[in-house]
Parts: sequence; C-alpha cells; structure tokens
Amino acid sequence: MLAKVTSLGIIRRYPTAANISTLTFVPRMLRKRLIQAIAIGFTLSLLSGCVYIRLLKFKGQLYSFDEFVVVELDKGLSLKFPKPVVRDEDFVFITESQPSSIAEISQEPKVENWNWRFEKQIQNEDGTPFSIIFRTRFEEGLLTRIDFDEKLLEAIPAGFIVELFRSLGEAKINKLRKSATAAMNRETMHGVPLPTLTDISDVMGQPTDKDKKDKRRLWNYVFNFYNPKNKDLSGQFAIVFQSDSENPDQEIAGFELTGKAR
Repeated sequence: MLAKVTSLGIIRRYPTAANISTLTFVPRMLRKRLIQAIAIGFTLSLLSGCVYIRLLKFKGQLYSFDEFVVVELDKGLSLKFPKPVVRDEDFVFITESQPSSIAEISQEPKVENWNWRFEKQIQNEDGTPFSIIFRTRFEEGLLTRIDFDEKLLEAIPAGFIVELFRSLGEAKINKLRKSATAAMNRETMHGVPLPTLTDISDVMGQPTDKDKKDKRRLWNYVFNFYNPKNKDLSGQFAIVFQSDSENPDQEIAGFELTGKAR
C-alpha cells in the first residue's frame, strides 16, 4: 500500500498491484464457490425431479392397475410390470442405500434381483422378531417385477396384498417427507378375502404397538429397512390393521399403509 501526503496535509493511501490482486482474489473465490454450489444444487434438483416424475408415472400405473400390472400366482405372488418406468437408481436415491443383497441373473441383457430385508420394529423385549424380504427384479436398470415373501403370504392372503398395492395408485404423496399413504376398508374390497388379527399375529407376532380409536382396534406393524453397510435406518413402512370387533378371529375392517424413505 502506497501513502502520499497532499498539499493540505491529508494522507491518501493507494493500493499496490499486490494488494489489488489480494483484494480481487477473495471475491473471485467466493463467486467460484457460489457458482459450484448453485450448479450442484441445480443438478440435484433435476435428479430428484426426474426421480419424482418416474415415481408419479409408476403411481399412475398402479392407479390403472389392470392395464399396467400382471399378477402371477404360480409360485407365491409376483407383480410384473410390462412397461417399466422406475429405475434401480431411483431406489438408491430414495433410500440413500444399496439393497440388502444383489444377485446377478445375466449380463447380456443385464438382469439383477435386488433383495430388500425389512425387520419388524419391536417395542419391548417380549416381542417376536419377524422380517420380510421383497425381491425386485431390474432388467437393464428398469423395475420389471416384485416377488413377495412367502412368510407374508402365510399371514395375509395374496388377493389382499394385490388390493393393497392397487390402493397405492390413490396414495397421498408427501414429497417433502418422501412418504406415501394409502387406505382401504371392507366396503371397497368387496369379494377380497381379508385376514383376521389372529391370522396376522400367528405369523408376524404381536404388533409394534396397539391402540383404539372410534371403537376400533388398531394393530400397527412397523417394518424398518437398514443400510447393509452402516446399519442406518434407510426406509420404513407401517401397516395399521383395523378391526371393529373385540374378537380377533373376525375379519379386519380395513387398513392404512404408509411407506417412508430416509
């Protein structure tokens, strides 16, 4: 910094080239970092937007279930998607996790089975452990099939599970919370066999918690998916079975399903 005394005795200071370089360096670095931050944020927003759009398309397919979903009952229960829209990377983006395990079926074309293990959340030491594995098949990165755990079918009839997935076509989506909620009752499932609380608890054990509302018994089963690497909670779904009878051997009156990503 150079100093110069004027005729009036006022000292004026002038920046040197080195000072100017220093002064302009900081703003340039800030601008560069700001531009990088904006670019990253924009890219992530585009990515999340693409994921959200594909999930909305999938929701639309479930809404038009009979047109876009094929139900197979030959070996347990499977749902096939002839016009797939959801990608394997969408699952990873939503859960921020890889699946519990991956099995390669073929390389050309690329076909993989991704297994997702959900564990029942237990509130007390007397609770019975129970887990469910969902198998998702991806062909060239696109979801083409979901296979359901036989243990789940022992507790809940296949027809009920199909209607449960059909109901997701009308689910309420909360993008901020990365969650979806759907509900159905006995009247809307005419002709579909419904389980009893006894059927459910015989296989799945006691629920995570119990409650009562408007004279209805509520059995809430919460299942958690944990990141296989760091064991962090990465996904969750809860099924609340509703019964309007004190007799656990009576068919349930309805259910509410909520799925939530990390």
